[in-house]
Amino acid sequence: MAGGECDKRLGNSRLRINILGCPGWSDTLEQSGFETIHGNIPAQLLEVQIDDILDDNKERINFLFEHFQGEGPIIRIINLLDTETEDNIVGDEIQERKDKEGSTGVANTGDFDNISDNEADGIDELKETVRFQYDGKMTMKVTLRDGDDKLLCKNYTKLPEDPAVTDSFHVLDYMKAFLVNIRLQYELIAATDETPAVYCDKVDEEKIKIQIESNVGMDDAAGFNLFWDKLSGTDQVNLSKCSTIPPPGKKKEAEGPCIITPVNEKGAFAGRKNVPFVTGRPYTVGDRNTRFMLFKVLGGDKDVRHTAEFFIEGLYTKGPGSSFALPTHQPIMVLRDPPGTFEII
Repeated sequence: MAGGECDKRLGNSRLRINILGCPGWSDTLEQSGFETIHGNIPAQLLEVQIDDILDDNKERINFLFEHFQGEGPIIRIINLLDTETEDNIVGDEIQERKDKEGSTGVANTGDFDNISDNEADGIDELKETVRFQYDGKMTMKVTLRDGDDKLLCKNYTKLPEDPAVTDSFHVLDYMKAFLVNIRLQYELIAATDETPAVYCDKVDEEKIKIQIESNVGMDDAAGFNLFWDKLSGTDQVNLSKCSTIPPPGKKKEAEGPCIITPVNEKGAFAGRKNVPFVTGRPYTVGDRNTRFMLFKVLGGDKDVRHTAEFFIEGLYTKGPGSSFALPTHQPIMVLRDPPGTFEII
Protein backbone atom coordinates (compact mmCIF):
# COMPACT_ATOMS: atom_id res chain seq x y z
CA MET A 1 0.00 0.00 0.00
CA ALA A 2 1.49 3.31 -1.08
CA GLY A 3 0.93 6.64 0.66
CA GLY A 4 0.00 8.90 -2.25
CA GLU A 5 2.26 9.66 -5.20
CA CYS A 6 5.14 9.88 -2.70
CA ASP A 7 5.00 6.13 -1.95
CA LYS A 8 5.08 6.75 1.79
CA ARG A 9 5.00 3.72 4.05
CA LEU A 10 1.73 3.68 5.99
CA GLY A 11 1.89 0.45 7.99
CA ASN A 12 2.01 -3.33 7.81
CA SER A 13 -0.45 -4.78 5.32
CA ARG A 14 -2.05 -8.19 5.16
CA LEU A 15 -3.20 -9.03 1.63
CA ARG A 16 -5.78 -11.62 0.69
CA ILE A 17 -5.55 -13.22 -2.75
CA ASN A 18 -8.17 -15.37 -4.46
CA ILE A 19 -8.11 -17.20 -7.77
CA LEU A 20 -10.74 -15.57 -9.97
CA GLY A 21 -13.63 -18.01 -10.44
CA CYS A 22 -12.34 -20.34 -7.75
CA PRO A 23 -13.80 -19.11 -4.44
CA GLY A 24 -12.57 -22.21 -2.59
CA TRP A 25 -8.90 -21.12 -2.82
CA SER A 26 -7.38 -18.16 -1.03
CA ASP A 27 -4.14 -17.15 0.63
CA THR A 28 -2.77 -14.27 2.68
CA LEU A 29 0.47 -12.33 2.29
CA GLU A 30 2.21 -10.07 4.79
CA GLN A 31 3.86 -6.85 3.62
CA SER A 32 5.69 -4.37 5.87
CA GLY A 33 6.66 -1.80 3.23
CA PHE A 34 4.66 -0.10 0.54
CA GLU A 35 6.38 -2.26 -2.10
CA THR A 36 7.40 -5.92 -1.96
CA ILE A 37 8.02 -8.68 -4.49
CA HIS A 38 6.13 -11.86 -3.59
CA GLY A 39 7.02 -15.30 -4.93
CA ASN A 40 5.27 -18.68 -5.08
CA ILE A 41 2.02 -17.09 -6.34
CA PRO A 42 -0.32 -19.21 -8.49
CA ALA A 43 -0.06 -18.42 -12.20
CA GLN A 44 -3.72 -17.48 -12.47
CA LEU A 45 -6.03 -14.50 -12.71
CA LEU A 46 -6.01 -13.31 -9.10
CA GLU A 47 -8.16 -11.02 -7.00
CA VAL A 48 -6.16 -9.03 -4.46
CA GLN A 49 -7.55 -7.00 -1.56
CA ILE A 50 -6.36 -5.38 1.67
CA ASP A 51 -7.37 -7.75 4.45
CA ASP A 52 -5.94 -5.64 7.28
CA ILE A 53 -3.50 -2.81 7.94
CA LEU A 54 -1.59 -2.59 11.23
CA ASP A 55 0.82 -0.14 12.83
CA ASP A 56 4.15 -1.22 14.30
CA ASN A 57 2.39 -2.04 17.59
CA LYS A 58 0.17 -4.59 15.81
CA GLU A 59 -2.86 -2.30 16.23
CA ARG A 60 -5.29 -1.86 13.34
CA ILE A 61 -5.13 1.53 11.59
CA ASN A 62 -8.87 2.03 11.45
CA PHE A 63 -9.17 4.87 8.94
CA LEU A 64 -7.00 3.00 6.41
CA PHE A 65 -8.88 -0.24 7.00
CA GLU A 66 -12.21 1.55 6.47
CA HIS A 67 -10.93 3.23 3.30
CA PHE A 68 -10.08 -0.07 1.62
CA GLN A 69 -12.95 -2.09 3.12
CA GLY A 70 -15.77 0.47 3.52
CA GLU A 71 -19.12 -0.86 2.30
CA GLY A 72 -17.20 -3.48 0.34
CA PRO A 73 -13.50 -4.29 -0.17
CA ILE A 74 -11.54 -2.62 -2.96
CA ILE A 75 -10.37 -5.46 -5.19
CA ARG A 76 -7.60 -5.37 -7.78
CA ILE A 77 -7.18 -7.96 -10.57
CA ILE A 78 -3.72 -9.18 -11.61
CA ASN A 79 -2.95 -11.57 -14.48
CA LEU A 80 -0.21 -14.09 -13.73
CA LEU A 81 -1.13 -16.62 -16.43
CA ASP A 82 2.03 -15.93 -18.45
CA THR A 83 4.89 -15.17 -16.08
CA GLU A 84 7.71 -17.38 -17.37
CA THR A 85 9.16 -14.70 -19.65
CA GLU A 86 8.93 -12.09 -16.92
CA ASP A 87 10.61 -14.41 -14.41
CA ASN A 88 13.52 -14.94 -16.79
CA ILE A 89 13.93 -11.18 -17.36
CA VAL A 90 13.90 -10.42 -13.64
CA GLY A 91 16.28 -13.28 -12.84
CA ASP A 92 18.75 -12.08 -15.48
CA GLU A 93 18.53 -8.51 -14.17
CA ILE A 94 19.21 -9.56 -10.57
CA GLN A 95 22.12 -11.76 -11.63
CA GLU A 96 23.62 -8.90 -13.67
CA ARG A 97 23.42 -6.57 -10.67
CA LYS A 98 25.09 -9.12 -8.41
CA ASP A 99 27.88 -9.67 -10.95
CA LYS A 100 28.53 -5.90 -11.12
CA GLU A 101 28.65 -5.65 -7.32
CA GLY A 102 30.98 -8.60 -6.99
CA SER A 103 28.44 -10.82 -5.26
CA THR A 104 29.07 -14.54 -5.29
CA GLY A 105 25.39 -15.31 -4.77
CA VAL A 106 23.33 -16.82 -7.55
CA ALA A 107 19.81 -15.66 -8.31
CA ASN A 108 17.64 -18.59 -9.28
CA THR A 109 15.17 -17.72 -12.02
CA GLY A 110 11.70 -17.43 -10.54
CA ASP A 111 12.90 -17.44 -6.92
CA PHE A 112 12.23 -13.97 -5.47
CA ASP A 113 11.49 -14.80 -1.86
CA ASN A 114 14.84 -13.54 -0.53
CA ILE A 115 15.51 -10.51 -2.72
CA SER A 116 17.05 -7.63 -0.76
CA ASP A 117 15.69 -4.10 -0.93
CA ASN A 118 18.67 -2.99 -3.02
CA GLU A 119 18.23 -5.88 -5.42
CA ALA A 120 14.50 -5.24 -5.73
CA ASP A 121 15.01 -1.52 -6.42
CA GLY A 122 13.85 -0.88 -9.95
CA ILE A 123 12.97 -4.53 -10.60
CA ASP A 124 9.27 -4.17 -9.86
CA GLU A 125 8.48 -2.51 -13.19
CA LEU A 126 9.59 -5.71 -14.92
CA LYS A 127 6.94 -7.73 -13.09
CA GLU A 128 3.19 -7.73 -12.96
CA THR A 129 2.19 -5.40 -10.14
CA VAL A 130 -0.91 -4.47 -8.20
CA ARG A 131 -1.07 -1.13 -6.40
CA PHE A 132 -3.21 0.07 -3.52
CA GLN A 133 -2.79 3.81 -3.00
CA TYR A 134 -4.18 5.99 -0.23
CA ASP A 135 -4.13 9.68 -1.18
CA GLY A 136 -5.27 11.04 2.17
CA LYS A 137 -6.85 14.43 2.76
CA MET A 138 -6.02 17.21 0.32
CA THR A 139 -5.01 20.49 1.97
CA MET A 140 -4.33 23.90 0.41
CA LYS A 141 -2.31 26.75 1.90
CA VAL A 142 -2.46 30.19 0.26
CA THR A 143 0.11 32.86 1.12
CA LEU A 144 0.80 36.31 -0.32
CA ARG A 145 4.20 37.92 -0.75
CA ASP A 146 5.23 41.44 -1.64
CA GLY A 147 7.73 42.37 1.09
CA ASP A 148 5.17 44.51 2.92
CA ASP A 149 4.82 43.78 6.66
CA LYS A 150 1.18 44.82 6.68
CA LEU A 151 0.25 42.36 3.94
CA LEU A 152 -1.10 39.71 6.30
CA CYS A 153 -3.15 40.68 9.32
CA LYS A 154 -1.92 37.87 11.57
CA ASN A 155 -3.93 38.97 14.59
CA TYR A 156 -7.20 39.19 12.67
CA THR A 157 -10.14 37.89 14.70
CA LYS A 158 -13.40 37.15 12.93
CA LEU A 159 -16.41 39.06 14.19
CA PRO A 160 -19.59 37.06 14.83
CA GLU A 161 -21.19 38.48 11.70
CA ASP A 162 -18.20 37.60 9.51
CA PRO A 163 -18.79 34.75 7.06
CA ALA A 164 -17.20 31.52 8.17
CA VAL A 165 -15.63 31.05 4.73
CA THR A 166 -12.97 33.74 5.30
CA ASP A 167 -9.67 31.95 5.85
CA SER A 168 -7.20 34.86 5.78
CA PHE A 169 -7.32 38.66 5.96
CA HIS A 170 -4.89 40.97 4.14
CA VAL A 171 -4.26 44.73 3.98
CA LEU A 172 -2.81 46.15 0.74
CA ASP A 173 -2.37 49.53 -0.93
CA TYR A 174 -4.42 50.36 -4.02
CA MET A 175 -2.79 49.57 -7.40
CA LYS A 176 -0.40 47.24 -5.59
CA ALA A 177 1.21 44.29 -7.37
CA PHE A 178 1.42 41.19 -5.22
CA LEU A 179 2.28 37.49 -5.62
CA VAL A 180 0.23 34.49 -4.55
CA ASN A 181 1.74 31.15 -3.56
CA ILE A 182 -0.58 28.12 -3.52
CA ARG A 183 0.68 24.99 -1.78
CA LEU A 184 -1.09 21.65 -2.15
CA GLN A 185 -0.34 18.55 -0.12
CA TYR A 186 -2.08 15.45 1.16
CA GLU A 187 -2.30 14.63 4.85
CA LEU A 188 -1.82 10.88 4.93
CA ILE A 189 -1.72 10.39 8.70
CA ALA A 190 -2.82 13.04 11.19
CA ALA A 191 -0.46 14.13 13.94
CA THR A 192 -0.79 12.72 17.45
CA ASP A 193 0.81 13.60 20.78
CA GLU A 194 3.49 11.01 20.07
CA THR A 195 4.03 11.24 16.31
CA PRO A 196 4.09 14.01 13.70
CA ALA A 197 1.75 14.07 10.72
CA VAL A 198 2.72 12.32 7.50
CA TYR A 199 2.28 14.36 4.31
CA CYS A 200 2.72 13.82 0.59
CA ASP A 201 3.53 16.95 -1.42
CA LYS A 202 3.10 15.42 -4.88
CA VAL A 203 -0.11 15.73 -6.89
CA ASP A 204 -1.33 14.33 -10.18
CA GLU A 205 -0.79 17.27 -12.52
CA GLU A 206 -3.12 15.81 -15.15
CA LYS A 207 -5.98 15.25 -12.70
CA ILE A 208 -5.71 18.16 -10.23
CA LYS A 209 -6.36 21.80 -11.22
CA ILE A 210 -6.57 25.05 -9.25
CA GLN A 211 -9.38 27.54 -9.84
CA ILE A 212 -8.86 31.20 -8.89
CA GLU A 213 -11.58 33.83 -8.82
CA SER A 214 -10.32 37.34 -8.05
CA ASN A 215 -12.29 40.55 -7.58
CA VAL A 216 -9.54 42.52 -5.85
CA GLY A 217 -8.98 44.55 -9.03
CA MET A 218 -12.40 45.10 -10.62
CA ASP A 219 -15.47 46.72 -9.07
CA ASP A 220 -18.82 48.02 -10.26
CA ALA A 221 -19.17 50.99 -7.88
CA ALA A 222 -19.61 54.62 -9.01
CA GLY A 223 -16.69 56.19 -10.85
CA PHE A 224 -14.95 52.94 -11.79
CA ASN A 225 -15.19 53.68 -15.51
CA LEU A 226 -13.23 56.96 -15.02
CA PHE A 227 -10.63 55.09 -12.96
CA TRP A 228 -10.43 52.35 -15.61
CA ASP A 229 -10.00 54.70 -18.58
CA LYS A 230 -6.89 56.27 -17.02
CA LEU A 231 -5.10 52.91 -16.70
CA SER A 232 -2.60 51.53 -19.16
CA GLY A 233 -3.49 48.46 -21.20
CA THR A 234 -1.18 46.33 -19.04
CA ASP A 235 -2.81 47.53 -15.81
CA GLN A 236 -6.26 46.83 -17.25
CA VAL A 237 -5.25 43.26 -18.09
CA ASN A 238 -3.78 42.71 -14.62
CA LEU A 239 -6.83 44.12 -12.82
CA SER A 240 -9.36 42.09 -14.81
CA LYS A 241 -7.43 38.82 -14.38
CA CYS A 242 -9.67 35.96 -13.14
CA SER A 243 -12.50 38.41 -12.41
CA THR A 244 -16.24 37.82 -12.76
CA ILE A 245 -16.90 41.58 -13.13
CA PRO A 246 -16.86 42.75 -16.77
CA PRO A 247 -14.73 45.77 -17.74
CA PRO A 248 -16.49 49.06 -18.55
CA GLY A 249 -17.57 49.41 -22.16
CA LYS A 250 -20.00 47.86 -24.56
CA LYS A 251 -19.86 44.14 -25.37
CA LYS A 252 -16.98 43.47 -22.96
CA GLU A 253 -17.14 40.25 -21.01
CA ALA A 254 -15.53 39.29 -17.73
CA GLU A 255 -12.53 37.01 -17.99
CA GLY A 256 -14.06 34.67 -15.39
CA PRO A 257 -12.28 32.34 -12.96
CA CYS A 258 -8.83 31.15 -14.05
CA ILE A 259 -8.00 27.43 -14.20
CA ILE A 260 -4.31 26.69 -13.70
CA THR A 261 -2.30 23.48 -13.46
CA PRO A 262 -0.30 22.79 -10.29
CA VAL A 263 3.38 22.01 -10.68
CA ASN A 264 5.40 19.49 -8.67
CA GLU A 265 8.55 21.48 -7.90
CA LYS A 266 11.51 19.40 -6.81
CA GLY A 267 12.74 20.33 -3.37
CA ALA A 268 9.85 22.78 -2.91
CA PHE A 269 6.17 21.88 -3.04
CA ALA A 270 3.29 20.98 -5.30
CA GLY A 271 1.14 23.91 -6.37
CA ARG A 272 2.01 27.25 -7.93
CA LYS A 273 4.49 29.91 -6.84
CA ASN A 274 4.43 33.65 -7.48
CA VAL A 275 1.14 33.97 -9.39
CA PRO A 276 0.87 37.77 -10.02
CA PHE A 277 -2.15 39.98 -9.31
CA VAL A 278 -2.84 43.71 -8.83
CA THR A 279 -5.26 45.44 -6.45
CA GLY A 280 -7.75 48.03 -7.69
CA ARG A 281 -9.47 50.90 -5.86
CA PRO A 282 -10.51 50.91 -2.22
CA TYR A 283 -14.00 49.47 -1.92
CA THR A 284 -16.56 51.58 -0.05
CA VAL A 285 -19.78 49.74 -0.85
CA GLY A 286 -21.67 48.04 1.97
CA ASP A 287 -20.57 47.51 5.54
CA ARG A 288 -17.49 45.33 5.01
CA ASN A 289 -15.45 47.52 2.60
CA THR A 290 -13.44 44.43 1.63
CA ARG A 291 -12.74 42.38 -1.50
CA PHE A 292 -12.23 38.64 -1.96
CA MET A 293 -10.15 36.05 -3.79
CA LEU A 294 -11.53 32.51 -3.95
CA PHE A 295 -9.27 29.47 -4.46
CA LYS A 296 -10.61 25.98 -5.16
CA VAL A 297 -9.02 22.60 -5.96
CA LEU A 298 -10.65 20.83 -8.90
CA GLY A 299 -10.36 17.12 -9.63
CA GLY A 300 -9.94 15.92 -6.05
CA ASP A 301 -12.28 13.82 -3.98
CA LYS A 302 -12.76 16.58 -1.43
CA ASP A 303 -14.09 20.12 -1.77
CA VAL A 304 -10.95 22.08 -0.86
CA ARG A 305 -11.25 25.89 -0.79
CA HIS A 306 -9.51 28.98 0.56
CA THR A 307 -11.14 32.43 0.77
CA ALA A 308 -8.78 35.39 1.18
CA GLU A 309 -10.33 38.71 2.26
CA PHE A 310 -8.65 42.02 1.37
CA PHE A 311 -8.88 45.53 2.75
CA ILE A 312 -7.52 47.94 0.13
CA GLU A 313 -6.40 51.35 1.34
CA GLY A 314 -5.34 54.48 -0.53
CA LEU A 315 -6.80 57.07 -2.92
CA TYR A 316 -10.41 56.78 -4.01
CA THR A 317 -12.65 58.93 -6.18
CA LYS A 318 -16.25 58.69 -7.34
CA GLY A 319 -15.58 61.08 -10.21
CA PRO A 320 -15.84 64.86 -10.78
CA GLY A 321 -18.40 66.56 -8.56
CA SER A 322 -18.90 63.52 -6.35
CA SER A 323 -15.65 63.46 -4.39
CA PHE A 324 -12.28 65.17 -4.16
CA ALA A 325 -8.92 64.48 -2.56
CA LEU A 326 -7.84 66.52 0.45
CA PRO A 327 -4.56 68.48 0.11
CA THR A 328 -1.56 66.43 1.08
CA HIS A 329 0.43 69.40 2.43
CA GLN A 330 -0.04 72.42 4.71
CA PRO A 331 -1.54 74.99 5.04
CA ILE A 332 -5.13 73.78 5.46
CA MET A 333 -7.89 76.19 6.46
CA VAL A 334 -10.06 74.86 9.28
CA LEU A 335 -13.37 76.60 10.02
CA ARG A 336 -14.60 76.56 13.61
CA ASP A 337 -17.75 77.61 15.43
CA PRO A 338 -18.93 80.24 16.04
CA PRO A 339 -19.20 81.33 12.41
CA GLY A 340 -16.78 83.97 11.32
CA THR A 341 -13.71 82.54 13.07
CA PHE A 342 -11.09 80.44 11.43
CA GLU A 343 -7.43 79.55 11.72
CA ILE A 344 -4.63 78.67 9.33
CA ILE A 345 -2.66 75.56 10.23
